[in-house]
Amino acid sequence: MLDFHERLRSYIHDSPYDYRSLSLEIGQGERYISNLLSAKSDPGYSSVVKICSVLGLTPNMMAGLSDQISLSAEEIDNNIVTAQAERILTAISREAHRKLSQRGVHPLIDDVLTWWHQQHGVLSNFDGLAEHVDLYVAPEPSSALPEPYQVGQKSLAAKSFGIESAEHLRYLFTTFDENLFEQVRLAHVETTRGDPQLSIQEIDVVLPRHTFPLRFTYKRLLLPVKDTDGNSYVLNYSQALE
Repeated sequence: MLDFHERLRSYIHDSPYDYRSLSLEIGQGERYISNLLSAKSDPGYSSVVKICSVLGLTPNMMAGLSDQISLSAEEIDNNIVTAQAERILTAISREAHRKLSQRGVHPLIDDVLTWWHQQHGVLSNFDGLAEHVDLYVAPEPSSALPEPYQVGQKSLAAKSFGIESAEHLRYLFTTFDENLFEQVRLAHVETTRGDPQLSIQEIDVVLPRHTFPLRFTYKRLLLPVKDTDGNSYVLNYSQALE
């Protein structure tokens, strides 16, 4: 039986759209569909609705279920789409978590972005992700230092630098050279304005029991988030480059 991504690939092949034109039609970047299919990541709820609308499908059809109802861009029964899309997304999310548990590794950056999009930037349904990320108090433009709030036990900082607490991470920032420190500070300030920040970073860090700096190159994703009380933070998810 075809999985969601194989079915989507087949439906696109039979449509007048290619990956780029479909991505643009649903209001995403031109590589959105291509990346979704190649990484087998999960689309957000709104993307499922828009894809079904553009391709003239129902969520049941996207899920591989028998369905005689079709959708057009002009006529959409939002109640049907909402109910059925939620069923599909629940199944997709459950399968994604199952695969993640099976492979026993960090989530992918796409996994973190999908979670952030689906939760609208709120720290809910966060338990499975919390141990892999670090949280910082959202800075003011004039903030002197990034202010660590919580360190994930399996985050890159914890595993590569031996960071065990927010206080320990705060001290590490004081060892950075001035240019690197300012880059980190400005990246956090920019993130609080509402947009994700994805970049390749390279830093030299002197670790305990080492007399010379070690160079780390990694991918860094910064996301603006809020807790359920409305407090603002910057979420840092980083992966070492292989």
